[in-house]
Amino acid sequence: MTKDKDRSNNGSKKAFYKNKRIQRLFIAAAAIVLAFLIVLNGATPRKYRVTLGAISEYDIISPRDIVNTVKTEENAKKAASQVSPVMRDIPNAPIEVINLVDKLFFLINDAQNTYKSKISSITGSRRYEELASNALSETKAAFVESIGELGIKLEDAQIDYLISNAGEEDINSLEVVIRSKVNDIMRKDITEDNLEERKNELKDAIFNSEIKYELKNVGLTVSDFVLKPNRTIDEELTKARRDAAYNDPRNIETIKKGQKILSAGDIVTEDKLQVLEDLNLLETTSRFDFAFAGGILAIILFLSLLLILYMHNFCKKVYYNRTDLILLSVVILMILFIARWVHEYSPLIIPIFIATMLISILLDLRLAIMVNVVLTVAISLMINNDFKFIYMALVTGTFSAFIVSKANKRNRLSLAGIIVSAINVLLVAAINIMYKTGWEILLKECALVFANGIMSMVITIGLLPFLESTFNVITPLRLLELANPNQPLLKRLLMEAPGTYHHSLMVGNLAEAATEAIGGNALLARVGAYFHDIGKLKRPNFFMENQMSGNPHDDMTANLSALVITSHIHDGNEMAKKYKIPLPIRDIILQHHGTTLVKYFYHKAKTTEKLENVEEENFRYDGVKPTTKEAAVVMLADSVEAAVRSMPDKTEAKIEELIRKIIKDKLDDGQLDNCSLTLKDLDSIAKAFMKVFSGVFHSREEYPDIKKKEDSVEDVNNENEQKDQNPKTESLE
Repeated sequence: MTKDKDRSNNGSKKAFYKNKRIQRLFIAAAAIVLAFLIVLNGATPRKYRVTLGAISEYDIISPRDIVNTVKTEENAKKAASQVSPVMRDIPNAPIEVINLVDKLFFLINDAQNTYKSKISSITGSRRYEELASNALSETKAAFVESIGELGIKLEDAQIDYLISNAGEEDINSLEVVIRSKVNDIMRKDITEDNLEERKNELKDAIFNSEIKYELKNVGLTVSDFVLKPNRTIDEELTKARRDAAYNDPRNIETIKKGQKILSAGDIVTEDKLQVLEDLNLLETTSRFDFAFAGGILAIILFLSLLLILYMHNFCKKVYYNRTDLILLSVVILMILFIARWVHEYSPLIIPIFIATMLISILLDLRLAIMVNVVLTVAISLMINNDFKFIYMALVTGTFSAFIVSKANKRNRLSLAGIIVSAINVLLVAAINIMYKTGWEILLKECALVFANGIMSMVITIGLLPFLESTFNVITPLRLLELANPNQPLLKRLLMEAPGTYHHSLMVGNLAEAATEAIGGNALLARVGAYFHDIGKLKRPNFFMENQMSGNPHDDMTANLSALVITSHIHDGNEMAKKYKIPLPIRDIILQHHGTTLVKYFYHKAKTTEKLENVEEENFRYDGVKPTTKEAAVVMLADSVEAAVRSMPDKTEAKIEELIRKIIKDKLDDGQLDNCSLTLKDLDSIAKAFMKVFSGVFHSREEYPDIKKKEDSVEDVNNENEQKDQNPKTESLE
């Protein structure tokens, strides 16, 4: 029971570690951790132990331009405080105040009239005093509510006086005084800041007027409510002017790169201490600087996430391939490691172009450009954002990816190194001229970047064979090497299965032309076609094109024959693995028949052998339907070459008809469902096949003097073609 449980646990662990997603996560995590450690080690500056007010024991040089934030802030605040507020008029403010005064006295007059009307209606009544009191209360309540809407509050005694005691002449005199004084004051500037002062000014004017005491009392109270600001601070314009003064570049105090921050013996001031802290040169404690490391980690994580998202959307082949991910990680970490140790001498000799060129050649051009951006940002953390390196890396690095992407010869790579060096020199020279640096610096930096370009290419050429073989990556250079007739498998194919060899050469011609017509990798298609039938090396005599005499299938059952024929794709895959043939070519080997039906033996089983319950699935290839354009084209080229070769009458019209019929049959059988070929692509493929066949089966002039011999040769050819037209030939191909 315990043993079964242990086996189950071991099995689950193995399944966990074999999970491709888990493997990709491990690769990514390891690469991110290592990249973080390298960048952190390179970016961490030397620390100094200094305290405010103490005497410095060091000559501390600024590693880059840095703003003295304390002094700059002091200058900025001082400049902003000296900017006076910008005022603007409040539209209609005087009119609103006068209207408020008019409404107030209208309400006072209306309340008096209402009260008088009610009193006159109860004159002579026995309950006069009671009714008069009620009338005053009602009028007073309505008046209070009305002036309350105006925002004015009066005391009860003042209201009673205005409604029941003040005469019309008294009210008019109060109105004249308030109106005139308010008009005078509203001609002056009234703001929120001096509003109380203006109210007091109005009160003084009313108090010094010649109206009755009771009216003065009312006027003083009213003064607290009628005045309003007629000017206000334009907050936006004032803020804009203060911000402009605050942000004036003249406020900035900068310590230049190479300038002394502190000299030995200097007193450590607050602003210099802040500069050291901003530069992360201050050793405040002996503990690890988690904030700095956290910032580096965050940037590395963001860059990694950016690269992962890019691959997931635009480079799925690399994203889902464990070997490619390891290769990508190795290249990136290698460049970061080199940059860590080289940048101390000069950032301009960091060979970042190695990464872009290797990735462009080995993996993908677009991925190389993205990696160049990611590496530039990561390395800039170690070199304090040296702008010359950043410009050089971004511009020349991108150029280098394009320059080597189509290189198919070693000498072209060497030429690419010279071009990269030339671009480096022109770019750095332009930057130095723009910033008016001296000739000595210009020549020195141009020499450094020229050497950088040359060395980057030398190292790239040196690493390519090692990386190609180690990671089994396919490149144009590797494809050309594989296409060499002296390649061991091709040599074996020529010697042991010559018919298959010559068939493969013709399929290669067809596949290359067709793939080029649809914008695919023509060289990959040609080399894939060369190797697509290497599985026939295991049993060459079982395939018609290699049979000199006798057919072993005559003595075999249909099921066994189909098994032998279909097994050549898996035999080929195993041989390709043994000879370290790259994966894209192995995919073509596995996919060039898809799941097509071996028609001859299927027909033989049903008719000649008269077997019952013949399952079509038992007579199909157990391969994979083509998933790439190149594999699909090789499938079509393989079928077309065999069919056209077996035609008795090879006219252009009949060849084209046969080609299009074969393509349509593959399409109807679902063999092209998993690749990205369009109907337009299929038409282009058919035309490309026709162009190749037109060069092979072109018409020839007849020579009368050798007609007899030619006839005999033609008879032999016709006899062979009739044999090849036999369904058996199709099945054995």
